Amino acid sequence: MRQVLLMCCLLLSFASLGQKRGYFIFSGTIQDVETQAPLEGASVLFSGLSIGARTDSSGHFSVTLPSRSYQMVYRSLGYKFKTGRIDLKENAQVKIFLEKSEQILDEVVISAEKSDANVNRTIMGVEKMSSKTLKKLPNLMGEADVIRSIMLLPGVSTVGEGASGFNVRGGNVDQNLVLLDGVPLFNTSHLFGFFTGFNADMVQDLSLYKGGIPSMYGGRASSVLDVRVKEGNFDKWGIQGGVGPISSRLLVDGPLVKGKTSLILGARGSMSDFYLGYFPNPALQKSKADFYDVNFKLTHKLSENQRISLSGYISHDGFKFASDTLYSWETKTLSFQHHALWKNWSHHFTAFASDYAYGIDGLKSGYEFAWKPSIAQKTLREDLSLDLKQLGRVDLGAEFNAYRNDAGTFKPSSEKSVVNTFPMQAENSREMSVYVGHSLPLGKRVSLDYGLRYAYYQLLGAQTFYQYKSGMPRALNTIVDTVQYQGGDVILAYGGFEPRLSLAVKLDTNTSVKLGFNRMQQFMHLLSNTMAVSPVDIWKNSNPYLPQQVADQYSIGLFKNFTNDQNAVFEASAEFYYKRLSNVIDYIDGAALYLNPTVETQLLVGKGRAYGAEFFLKKARGIRLTGWVSYTYARSFRLIEANENQMAANFGKEFPANFDMPHNFKFVLNNRLTKRISFNANFTYTSGRPITYPNARYKVYAFNDLYDYGYANGIFPRPGLTPTTYTYGGSNNTYLTNTTIQPLLDGYSSPSFTLRNQERIPFYMRMDIGFTIEPKEGKRWQGSWNFSVYNILSRQNAYSIFFRSSTGLINQARTYQLSVLGAAIPSVTYNFKF
Repeated sequence: MRQVLLMCCLLLSFASLGQKRGYFIFSGTIQDVETQAPLEGASVLFSGLSIGARTDSSGHFSVTLPSRSYQMVYRSLGYKFKTGRIDLKENAQVKIFLEKSEQILDEVVISAEKSDANVNRTIMGVEKMSSKTLKKLPNLMGEADVIRSIMLLPGVSTVGEGASGFNVRGGNVDQNLVLLDGVPLFNTSHLFGFFTGFNADMVQDLSLYKGGIPSMYGGRASSVLDVRVKEGNFDKWGIQGGVGPISSRLLVDGPLVKGKTSLILGARGSMSDFYLGYFPNPALQKSKADFYDVNFKLTHKLSENQRISLSGYISHDGFKFASDTLYSWETKTLSFQHHALWKNWSHHFTAFASDYAYGIDGLKSGYEFAWKPSIAQKTLREDLSLDLKQLGRVDLGAEFNAYRNDAGTFKPSSEKSVVNTFPMQAENSREMSVYVGHSLPLGKRVSLDYGLRYAYYQLLGAQTFYQYKSGMPRALNTIVDTVQYQGGDVILAYGGFEPRLSLAVKLDTNTSVKLGFNRMQQFMHLLSNTMAVSPVDIWKNSNPYLPQQVADQYSIGLFKNFTNDQNAVFEASAEFYYKRLSNVIDYIDGAALYLNPTVETQLLVGKGRAYGAEFFLKKARGIRLTGWVSYTYARSFRLIEANENQMAANFGKEFPANFDMPHNFKFVLNNRLTKRISFNANFTYTSGRPITYPNARYKVYAFNDLYDYGYANGIFPRPGLTPTTYTYGGSNNTYLTNTTIQPLLDGYSSPSFTLRNQERIPFYMRMDIGFTIEPKEGKRWQGSWNFSVYNILSRQNAYSIFFRSSTGLINQARTYQLSVLGAAIPSVTYNFKF
């Protein structure tokens, strides 16, 4: 902590240099002229200077400049640029409104930044996408999907069709920090992962950090997905929405006080039950599924440089299987934010509370039960940014989180139920962190972005822990004692520094080489021994048996931009990374995680490593055709060795992770056929994921059958034709000498498996296409159509491979392939706005 405080003091001392004589602060905001929503990532360029300014999430910028006259250019992707002039003789503020561009050139792009940002920015492994691009990509059943969209980017994968969560550069699904306007979400999907939990109409833009993660982010070990929500229109009211085969949505926004206070409210609800009737499974035909989500954001301008906002989010899922089981998920969040700009300081305060509840309700008569785990989080966060002129920019802040992780009590839900109550413990914890980061230009060709984050975690009582016999793996029969902690007691503490470093060297105006390193810590773990996230998965806090996960990532990359004769912009990059993981979670064979008070006996803690290469070529701007193509080679491994507290996994040998898919090829095409009609397509190919196959079987026989079989084949002598008894296992057994014994005996098979994850399911390949018809210009009612076909090749991609008997005989097992979506799925969506 002393090192962090010393660094803060040194950096703050630089600020005094910013008040040199002849220097003044030029600041302001850049907003959309129609909605007055702030434009994040907009740039301000100054004539005669190599430096510029960029707006933050609230549209504010600030820069210190020498006193003289300047010609400025204000730019933001998808907007017409604007110029201005100022004679800077004192501190000055401006308010800039940009008008959306209607040119075909800028219609379809992947990035929400300037076209040369991939070369000029210091950090690497960052992808940004605007809401406009998000809605134009081909989608499943008419739903624009944030999660599916980022899966089209290099380095991002999933274990299968409809799986909830995503994997980034060899990390688990729980190692991704997903933020909705600064609030972390524990569940980001609807309908078991088929659809995203984000309403695309509410999304302003999104940023995915795969490497070079800024020091302001923490709490997860692999990546950050930062989704920003729009602000309402401060000038006029508007309505937009859409009707599709799965869900319908409606968004209303406008001023409560014109020019001062705005409200945006978006809601989405499902109409998905009728789809279940088309499945051949009778149980599914009797099932029901529904979901909805609601977002709102209320924003008030206190002054030109200050604003506050109150926002909320509710997401609900229910899936009733046949007539006896109901699965549910629900997320509720409420957040308050205050943003202000004072001279060369930018301040952003956030306070929020969130509650994620999930579980199962049993509805079978006489066996009614309820199991409802939940995670409640309360957070206070302060972020500051200081402009140091030629010395760059300093970002610093602090965050406090309080968690209550309730594992859920299994209890009867009716008086007639025979189910017994089974209580589970709730875990309380708190996490504190401070950070400081410095973006420092080192001349015209070299830039440095470095920072340090310190995270400190405490597990609190009341709680009871079991102690196990030392030198033996943790198991029920090795429990020797229990330790009880009272409410408020500090049970244990974990903590550590997280250094971040990014260095960029420009070889010329269009080429740069970048190096990066970042360390991330994670104090919460998702326990799941299935391939995809399911309703019975459990979130577990770090405790004496589960230390925090730590990930160190090293990366290097080459970035280049070039243009052709038609002034189309192409971006090319090659990134290479190596990731080392500590304290990753794995499981014993046949682990039982559900309602297990000694779940630590089912867990293994080990090491992991991941490495890969990502090649990316993107046509970011063109007259009609844009898109990108990428190839990723990525490997991810786990090593679980035996120690005094646990047994080894896979005999102590390294094995591929469940999501290790070496080859990944993606292609995205956006073609503007006319001013109103565009064609979109994407293609994905990935290697099959690892799986453990049985390679042999053992036969186990009942003693009675074996004895009779031996007699029938002359193995055992048999006196007389009278009943004869024998004793086995303390029980007397009788057989008849005149019983007819079949010479062929069928025993019980017990499979023998290969080493863990040594085989692979077949490769995955899918192609989607779509057409978008935009509305005519100048009309008050603007209606557009989206036609798409998901999996147009009708491939039955394997989700899993399993074995079972096709005849009912135990020894005649056959191989079967499970495909989730094995046919082409067309959809049509009507969107409107007025």
